[in-house]
Amino acid sequence: MTKQMGRLQSIFYFDVCGSVNTEKTLELAIERVQQLELNKLVVASETGLSALKATKLLKGSPIKLIVVTSAAGTKIKGTTIGDLKIGIPDSGIWAQLVESGATMIRATDPLYNVGAVFEHQKIPTLGSLFRQCLRLFSPGTAVCVGVVLMATDNGVLVEGEEVVAVAGSWVGLDTAIVVTAANSVHLFERGKVEIREIVCKPRSPSYSWPVNQQDWVGDLTPYERFAD
Repeated sequence: MTKQMGRLQSIFYFDVCGSVNTEKTLELAIERVQQLELNKLVVASETGLSALKATKLLKGSPIKLIVVTSAAGTKIKGTTIGDLKIGIPDSGIWAQLVESGATMIRATDPLYNVGAVFEHQKIPTLGSLFRQCLRLFSPGTAVCVGVVLMATDNGVLVEGEEVVAVAGSWVGLDTAIVVTAANSVHLFERGKVEIREIVCKPRSPSYSWPVNQQDWVGDLTPYERFAD
């Protein structure tokens, strides 16, 4: 009898980037956590709205939700709806997530961090080059890796632990991957960070900026409250 050399695993491809894919991304991610008999779901959420959707889907589930967001006081400038405040600025949403049992992490993406000033001057850094490579898969792939590094640096994940991480293109969720955890200082060490499976992603990872509701689709109304 021939020994099985692998297994067939599905990947879901979205037609567009954007928050329109949020619920489906979470459903697929939770399903993969269960299939692989894991116990943690890492969700990137800048306003907390995607994380709140995750808490509803995970209600009564033994899966542990880890919510990772940006440093307090940060903004994404010049978006379609204005300067978007990120880092889950609404204390009420933060409290809701804590009450639901989510583990909360607020930190700076190590792939951005101290090189940020150079990136704004259009000078490439190692972090920006690495992020651009991951963005060939999707913008959310780069964010997934970043939030897993952040969660590991904060001691919430253990190096080598396999988890499912979800993120998106700007706001909302449209990408989920299975990835191994590592501290950010070990990112480029052989065998540390491994993207083991792609659960879902936009088939075309490119979208216009500002968004045009053609290649990036979603309702921006809920996010207007976070914009200046």
